[in-house]
Amino acid sequence: MFEPEDDAIDTTRERRSVFFDMVEGSEDSDRAPMDPDPTGTSRPPGLLEYMTGRNERTVLVTNPETDGISLTILRLAPGTLYPVHSHNVDYIEFILDGEVHHGNRVLRAGQGVYRTANTPYSFWAGPEGATIADFRAHTFYTTRWAAPPEEWPPHKLPLRDDAEQ
Repeated sequence: MFEPEDDAIDTTRERRSVFFDMVEGSEDSDRAPMDPDPTGTSRPPGLLEYMTGRNERTVLVTNPETDGISLTILRLAPGTLYPVHSHNVDYIEFILDGEVHHGNRVLRAGQGVYRTANTPYSFWAGPEGATIADFRAHTFYTTRWAAPPEEWPPHKLPLRDDAEQ
């Protein structure tokens, strides 16, 4: 059995286990930063209007005190398009439900993609929407958009009202 050497143990870091449920959230859900971008530059004017009603974010694991690992569940409405953008940290996107279109590649439940920092990409949720687990080694990160919101293409499908869903 592995026994760490005493000098290898970080005694300054809080020790904790975080149990989570992708629907109910976790104890970390309430301590998650409202915006993972500490600079405030990732959310250009027009972003909120473009995404209104199209995504729901549930933070399951966050470490704002240490900028440590994070796990977020994103639920996307059918046809939701994320225009070309990049992040300043590596991350893994794992599809839990539905499908996500990355150019000519379609990812379905059980599939995913790993991206290195600053890799530009775009994607859209399939006709039934999608649920994505987003893993990052950091709680905080920035997003760079390739174009301003007024130049973004329309979503692939219009929003359905609650009666249709």
